[in-house]
Formats: sequence, C-alpha cells, structure tokens
Amino acid sequence: MTLVERLVRCSSPSGDEGEVASVVIAEMKSRGFVAREDGIGNALGTVGHGTKSIYLIGHLDTVPGDLTVRVDDGKLYGRGSVDAKGPLATCIEAATRCAESDAATVTVIGCVGEEADSRGARHILETMPSPDYVVIAEPSGWAAITLGYKGSLPVRYTVTKPQTHRGAPTSTVAEDAVTFYERICSAYPERGTGFEDLTIRLTSLNTSQDVGQENAKLSLDVRTPPGFDSNAFCGLVQDAVHGATVSFGDAMPAVLRDKRNPLVRAMLAAIRSEDGQPVFKRKTGTSDMNLFQQWNVPMIAYGPGDSSLDHTPDEHLNLAEYERGIAVLKRALMNLVQG
Repeated sequence: MTLVERLVRCSSPSGDEGEVASVVIAEMKSRGFVAREDGIGNALGTVGHGTKSIYLIGHLDTVPGDLTVRVDDGKLYGRGSVDAKGPLATCIEAATRCAESDAATVTVIGCVGEEADSRGARHILETMPSPDYVVIAEPSGWAAITLGYKGSLPVRYTVTKPQTHRGAPTSTVAEDAVTFYERICSAYPERGTGFEDLTIRLTSLNTSQDVGQENAKLSLDVRTPPGFDSNAFCGLVQDAVHGATVSFGDAMPAVLRDKRNPLVRAMLAAIRSEDGQPVFKRKTGTSDMNLFQQWNVPMIAYGPGDSSLDHTPDEHLNLAEYERGIAVLKRALMNLVQG
C-alpha cells in the first residue's frame, strides 16, 4: 500500500488529526527522520544536517465528510487524497532523499487545522525560525507551480427586530439582510472571479423567530486580491449595517511570490527533467501559504492533484501523477542542496 493511501485511510477532519499524525510521525521515523509531535498536534520530521534550511509544509486535516477509500484504474479515491495528503506524502517521499545531506536540513511539517482556523500554521510561525526556502504542499498538478493565493475576509451580519404582521409596510429581517448584501455588492461593481478580482459570495442566510421578535443571520465569503484595502472595506460594511450588527473573521491577506529565485529555478529544472512543460498558477482560494508569507523567503506551493476536486464527492488522485510529483520534488531538492 502506498504511503498516500495509508494517510487517506486515516479519517482526519479538522480537530481530529491524532491518528494521521501518529502515522506520519512513525513513517518519518522509519525513514531516518528525527520526528515528533509538537505541543499543538503538528507532525514534524527533519533529515539532513546542513546549514541550508528547507521547510516542506502540508496539512493533516481534511474537510468533514468521509468518502469510501478505494484504488480504481490507477486513481486513489478518498477524502484528502488531493487536499492535501497526496502533496504531504509527496514531501515525505522526496525529503527522504536528503537524509544524508551535509548541505541542507529539510523539515517536513504536517499542520493541524488548516481547513478551520490554521492553528497549526500559526503555532509554527510562533515557535520555529524562518527557513531559507518553503514549499507549501498543496495540489498544483505535477508540472505546475503555484505562486499566489487570494486573501479572505469572512463577514457575519445579524439583525433582530420586533415581530410584525406580514401585511405591515415595514421590511422583514430577511429583506433587511438582502438589502445589506446588495449595498455591499453595489459598492464594488467591478467584482469578478479571477485572481485580481474582489469576489463577494453570499454563503448563508437564515431566519428565525422568538417570542415577539424575528432574527436573520447572513454570512459572506469575501475573497480579496493582492493590495486590497481591507480596512476601507470593513468601514464600508459598518456603514451599510443600518441598525443591525456585523462581525468579521480573521482577515487573510492575499499572497503572490516572485518567480525569480533559486527555489523556482530548481523546480523548473526538475519539471523539465521529467519532460514536463512548467506552468505558473495563481489560485483563487486560500491556504496556509497566506500566513507563511510572513517569512520573507522564496516560497511556492506544489503537489500532485487536481485542485478542482478539493472538497468534492469525487475527490481522487491519479497515482501516476503522484509518482511524477515525487520525482520532481526529489530532483528539485537535490538542485537546491547542490546549488
């Protein structure tokens, strides 16, 4: 059984990563890593003993909802096969090549909570020093390199009003919530779905009634491009409330890294060595890369898998692509270590 299949067979929704963390740590120890679990549940393993520091950072958790794990026609089906146990397993396989390196120290990190509050990544930022290079283990496709992710800003709106007869001229709380949403959208008429666009999605709208009052709760998923003024946006939202209340989740700024550095050159050469035509990607979702940009070092996201399958009932990983991803990352690490 492949390493990635063993990881996928461990159910690990956010908050319940213990089993897969144990498997990852045991696997790394069996390959000669110095491996451990940190104080928050992240799995860490280190090989090599050189001065050049390389972090390969993935995540252990998945979104909720187990899928039947099976291998069919060269494809591994199951929750997390693409997002992101395939990329994490790729990192473990590739880093094993550096076990005897005198030039570099390679650390593989499996974070907890990426699909929730990124508590694992935040703990790493607080407790570990900045490395020289970072690869975020997220699906890009074996011949592609991800340089950027959009930011995010969750918005939650709540309104409560005295209950009235439906024939009264006053607006309902549902209408108030929809009006709020329309005000926000009208303030940004050039919205779109691309990397450079602001995206505002209405993700939920719920109404309820208590004795003598009615309530509405609305949630927005706001995806922000590089350079977006989140403070100005929050001010506009506050001005649009009109008697309701609004709160904001943690703002995650967009990230876009430069492609002119040794890490990208090493990856390009490795992809070409496997007869691939390299492609650069900028993603419209977010990842822990948005947080790790605090380290001002060369950084990319890389891993096998089709990210359009993330979180879907058909999530699966092509195992031939998985093997090519391992070959590419091994070669890239050797390029960096020897460069």
